[in-house]
Amino acid sequence: MKPQGAASGGTTTTGPARITSLDWVRGWMLVASVAVNSLWWAPEWFEHAHWAGVHPVDLVFPVFVALSGCGLALAMHRRVQVRPMLRRVLVLLAVGLLYNAVTTHGLDTRSWDPATWRLPGVLQLYAVLVTLVALGHLLTRTWRGWALLTAAAATAHTALLAGWAAGCPGGELTRECNPSGGVDTAVFGAAHVYAAGQAGHDPEGLVAIGGALVSAAAGATTGHLLLARRAARPPGRGPGTAVLPVLGLAAALLAAAVLTSQAPAWLGAAEVPAMKRLWTAPFALGVGAGVALALLAGHLLLDRARTGAALRASAWPLVALGRNSLLVYFGSHVVMALLLERPEGAPDGPSTAERAANAVAVAGHPQATWTVLAVLAWTALACLLHSRRLYLRP
Repeated sequence: MKPQGAASGGTTTTGPARITSLDWVRGWMLVASVAVNSLWWAPEWFEHAHWAGVHPVDLVFPVFVALSGCGLALAMHRRVQVRPMLRRVLVLLAVGLLYNAVTTHGLDTRSWDPATWRLPGVLQLYAVLVTLVALGHLLTRTWRGWALLTAAAATAHTALLAGWAAGCPGGELTRECNPSGGVDTAVFGAAHVYAAGQAGHDPEGLVAIGGALVSAAAGATTGHLLLARRAARPPGRGPGTAVLPVLGLAAALLAAAVLTSQAPAWLGAAEVPAMKRLWTAPFALGVGAGVALALLAGHLLLDRARTGAALRASAWPLVALGRNSLLVYFGSHVVMALLLERPEGAPDGPSTAERAANAVAVAGHPQATWTVLAVLAWTALACLLHSRRLYLRP
């Protein structure tokens, strides 16, 4: 834990650089994340999409990534401190391996053999993105520069997927024929990727990192645009001066999503669908547009000097969650993975979470009760840490 003033991107965040709306939107994302993690059953339409398409739960981590891109832009808008950034990346990589061991090997296979450990993962992907966004800030610290980087990353990722699809049966990306199945398995080995290579891809592998970079870059573009509009705001003007620029950015990201999906087909290649499994550019750009609009809404509500006391008070718990987003996002996942473990020798028996929920169920609804309690517990922890200005910064 680090006290107030430690930034989330390897540099010091000064007071003026902080945008409250970012933490507020992160707070809403974390409420959704904790709620999703608390579920021991969900309908098929809510689970991760089997392959193509996007289901609700597919949006949670990509939204986190896009918001992280915005946060890193605010933290690195003046300079990048290399040593803290490198330390952060190494810690994330190391904790990511432990995270994989606890949430997968320690529960599903009960094997702690490093020969079977999955090497890619959500924290590893995040660590690589921190590095890439830091490198991007060595090239540009303007929203226009980051818009160009977003377009370049989206074009490169789309070209990779469309080019690979051209060699697949029927010219379509499938579980049996896609670049992740070829690249990630070749780099890490089948035993070290998602589902030991049986799924035919790794949703946090090298190919997915390319798409995740599009989401992070779109978030960074939004962050720099909000900073630029605030710096150019005439005295006495409110945050409304950002409305048209951010709406224009969101529209441009949506147009780019359509373009990256359809352009390969116009050139005689296969259409690239919006999907989370390969984190395609149409999906990443759509997420970036949604995040930009959410940040604009929060900006208009909270990033003004005369925001009402009642509004600030109601937003405070969400801001507290957002300030400790790394702790709540990954901590809730690990805790719930442990609580949802089935008793050894009784794979069909109730988990610890189910037994506890049944004991405290309100009106005969154990799942709803458990979800509400989980959200309240993590919110209470975040509020306590925020009141003491303690934030998890690796």
